[in-house]
Amino acid sequence: MYRWVSLRASAARWLWRADQLSVQDRNIRYLVIDTAWQGLMMGGAYTFISIFVVRLGASSLMVSLLTSLPAILMVLFSIPAAQVVQRQRDLVRFTNFVRIFHRGAILLIALLPFLVRGHLMEAAIAIWVLNTIALAFLDSAWTTVVADIIPARRRASVNGGRWALLSLVTAMAVAVYGVVLDRSPFPLGYQIVFFISFLGGVIGMYYYGRIEVPSSTPKPAFIAGGGTFRQRVSRYVGTFREAPSFVRYVLTTFVLRFGLSLPAALYSIYWIRQLDASDLWIGWQATAGKLALIAGYYLWGRAATRRGHHLVLVACTIGVGLYPVVTGLVPSQFWLPLAAVVQGFFITGIDLSFFDTLLHVCPADRRPSFVAVNSVFANLAMTAAPLVGSALAGRIGIRAVFWIGGAVHVVAAVLFRISQVAMEEEEA
Repeated sequence: MYRWVSLRASAARWLWRADQLSVQDRNIRYLVIDTAWQGLMMGGAYTFISIFVVRLGASSLMVSLLTSLPAILMVLFSIPAAQVVQRQRDLVRFTNFVRIFHRGAILLIALLPFLVRGHLMEAAIAIWVLNTIALAFLDSAWTTVVADIIPARRRASVNGGRWALLSLVTAMAVAVYGVVLDRSPFPLGYQIVFFISFLGGVIGMYYYGRIEVPSSTPKPAFIAGGGTFRQRVSRYVGTFREAPSFVRYVLTTFVLRFGLSLPAALYSIYWIRQLDASDLWIGWQATAGKLALIAGYYLWGRAATRRGHHLVLVACTIGVGLYPVVTGLVPSQFWLPLAAVVQGFFITGIDLSFFDTLLHVCPADRRPSFVAVNSVFANLAMTAAPLVGSALAGRIGIRAVFWIGGAVHVVAAVLFRISQVAMEEEEA
């Protein structure tokens, strides 16, 4: 009990007494506050965009495109965006500049019912998809800043705490949003949710902009230009031969990401059209999942610190594979929060292991380019898997796709066990 009170007191001092903090702790504080404000955006726009377009009449194919088209754009733009990012000298300022466009797209969707009379659903999907171009730049830039300001020895604890806070804020936001949507006429309730999401994202930008990247950070290494297109591609690919651990990481995580994405576009359709779930209960299940994240980040973060990322990754891969299986078994909307708890608890271990291991296997002076390649493979899985899942659902049914998704998780766990992709991160 004394330890818990002491931790809370330390956290309060750490968050608010900036004049007594080191540059490192001050940077982490600003990053945590930015993360907390993003909870309003994650609980709003990112949670309810698929529900919004389904309410507008989107088919399973259209919902699949909401997931797959952004992934395609990430595949196309990640590497060119990384080359731009790698030439920036002030990544904090650059990240916030790109965020203006990203947050602006959310505001535009909120205003869309005032601006568009016909084809509202198509317009919302188009804006959400095109916003991915900004995300391609943000992915490399933001990840590089986080790697530069948080030392490797503190990443697990800082990211675990930061994501737990994000989960808490997101859970509370989703609960409130669910009530707003349940009691507001359509589409006004969704407009309110998207506008609050926009505000949360903009406020977070202020705190993120106060981060100071240490001057000792390794300078970016540039890949020589010139020559034919084939020669330039060959030089770019050649840089990854020096990092075989990165190659193993990308290939093995691809399998798990495919399994995660296979039924992703089918959940909202299943909730609404087969379980007849209301916005209120969809909000409750999202809240339950976010609350489970809090416990998961704490417990799996401690397990990773004590036992290493490898065991956590294997166990959580099996655990999160239960989510589509449990979802397919629930008889009504009242059981959705239970399924969400399963998913939320186990996905945290995967998040922690993936992120920490990625930063470890990426050379510091070429991190944006390596992060971009990882993003390409991740989004290839997110592009193909939802389309495959949607096609299979039309032939064998949504529940059967849920079972297949669970089976792919088992295959991924076996590959992680064989390749021991996270072991090098532990031994470093």
